[in-house]
Amino acid sequence: MKSIKERNLPDVLLCADGTRVVSPEQWPRRRAEIDALLSDTLFGRLPNLPFTWRCETESEGDESYQAGKSILRVVRMDVTVGGKPFSWKFFLSLPKRETPVPAFLMLMFTRKLPADTVPVEEICDEGFGFVGFDYQDVTSDDGDFTNGLAALFYPDGRRGEHDGGKIALWAWAASRILDYLQTVPEIDSRRIYVTGHSRLGKSALWAAARDERFAGGASIQSGCSGAALARGKNGETVEKITNVFPYWFAPAYAAFANREAEMPFDQHDLLALAAPRRLLVTSAADDAWADPDGEALGCAAVAPVYALWGLSAPAERADIPDSIALLDGQVGYFRRPGTHCFSRDDWHALFRFFR
Repeated sequence: MKSIKERNLPDVLLCADGTRVVSPEQWPRRRAEIDALLSDTLFGRLPNLPFTWRCETESEGDESYQAGKSILRVVRMDVTVGGKPFSWKFFLSLPKRETPVPAFLMLMFTRKLPADTVPVEEICDEGFGFVGFDYQDVTSDDGDFTNGLAALFYPDGRRGEHDGGKIALWAWAASRILDYLQTVPEIDSRRIYVTGHSRLGKSALWAAARDERFAGGASIQSGCSGAALARGKNGETVEKITNVFPYWFAPAYAAFANREAEMPFDQHDLLALAAPRRLLVTSAADDAWADPDGEALGCAAVAPVYALWGLSAPAERADIPDSIALLDGQVGYFRRPGTHCFSRDDWHALFRFFR
């Protein structure tokens, strides 16, 4: 495994004019530069259109839900973008507690009730709320930009070189749900964490980067263009991902296929946009396509940013065992045996880290 030094990463603390960030007070300037760079070149910018939102509860679970321990709601999100309407639904499962609870907002691969795909009762028993929505209820996972939310931002279905792709749209939807969650009395609005797996792990990282109201984020095996460093990467590469999934990103990103060393950023820049909030990256030991070593190094590479606040991130290691939990700092890294999925072990790492 190539070390961080050998990968020649762009200096995350070096401003465009050569000024080095040495204090938290200087970070917002550098943060804005990184945000602009990734918005232009990686995930793209959504057109700056006026929007409004409103939510309506469509149904409430009965008293038998989770043996009466929790509340289940189905909520409809109505948005207008540029004067055009669109709606999708999401779920809330909230433990009955006397005080507001922290919550996970998850971008999901299904529209079924969340108990079919994630351990919702266990999440609530651990003292967290769970909020989930099906990412394809927002817009399809393909190159069609004429359906769902995409059609509101791109009426003719066409994008320019720096326009946002599907990841930017899914992240935007997560922020609209966060708008609503800020008003829910059962949820601690200061402790809402966004999470997702694989492509939705990339989306969760971008949502946390773009919306500082999230208290943090958790990327579950987000791999290439997510938490894994691009320079010196194993498995999936910029060329491979932009050939198969060009619509996830700004069209400009494809120009760096086989040119990772020339990129003006690397994925530690994306992770750095979470600072100084809580950030967790999880890997699977047998998920070579996502490059677990690259994900671990991504966490280590943001240590200088978190150090501005006296906060810690996992140290770089030459060899990482198949099972490791580095969860004591403000940035956490977790690796488990097995393959590419959002497993129960990953959830237990989230419980421990965001407690």
